[in-house]
Amino acid sequence: MDMEHTTLKLLLVDDEDDFRLATATALGRRGFTVTDVADGADALTAINFERPDVVILDLKMPGMGGIETLQEIREIDATLPVIILTGHGDFDAAMAGIKLDIVDFLQKPIDMEQLAKRIRTLLDRDMEKPMRERTITELMAPPSRYPRLYVDEPVSDAIARLREAFYQPVVEGVQAGQVRSALVYDRSEKFVGLIRFVDMLKLVLPPFLEDSPYTTFFTGMFMAQCKLIGKRNIHELMDKLVFVEIHDPIMKAIHLMVHHHVINLPVMDDGELVGILRERDIILEIAGGMEF
Repeated sequence: MDMEHTTLKLLLVDDEDDFRLATATALGRRGFTVTDVADGADALTAINFERPDVVILDLKMPGMGGIETLQEIREIDATLPVIILTGHGDFDAAMAGIKLDIVDFLQKPIDMEQLAKRIRTLLDRDMEKPMRERTITELMAPPSRYPRLYVDEPVSDAIARLREAFYQPVVEGVQAGQVRSALVYDRSEKFVGLIRFVDMLKLVLPPFLEDSPYTTFFTGMFMAQCKLIGKRNIHELMDKLVFVEIHDPIMKAIHLMVHHHVINLPVMDDGELVGILRERDIILEIAGGMEF
């Protein structure tokens, strides 16, 4: 769509007369053609009469509310872009709207410049491919990027392999210093978990530092522990496997990362390791979602 030479048609649906008038006027001054209605029923009539380019829909309205109106809009046109306007405390209802393929949502009070930018950004995209939440499959890194260990190997091997991976040059798009984990398998080649840098830190801590309420630290303690842990087996580091399934939503992965305090998660498909989902990739995805 050539937005430089096309007047974009907006349908504004909001029951607050003053807000609707002010918003329609402000968007009209920014080059949009705005039709405004006060309720969901009139919105459906307007859409059937002439399809707008974007619907701006208030979430809370008397009678037919925003989500119910959106459901009816989707019956008429499954691809029509909709921006939901929410107030404070309306998060759960907004989430329900996202499941109905909202293109975007904004919280009141609305910044008109931001709203206009969102509309133009939305319509500048390929409308044959509407905005959607990306999948874990699209975000995860391949297991081949990570060093491979066996559960019965000594910890010294794990540290050596991780150090080598940490300082390796660019491989498959991964910069040096980005690999901070290793894959662990048993001798039957079954994946059993990940060893991360933080696991090594836990291993260096003497047990009495955790068990005693009277903690004492002294110089030389660290070096002594380094000498002691090298011949211990990797299996002593292994906790219960925490993973995400390949078809799970991203929010489940984020919940697991936060709850278990981990920087990455194995991605499993029918019991097989197929990828590693990293916090850095989720953070980049968050940044992209905020920019939209």
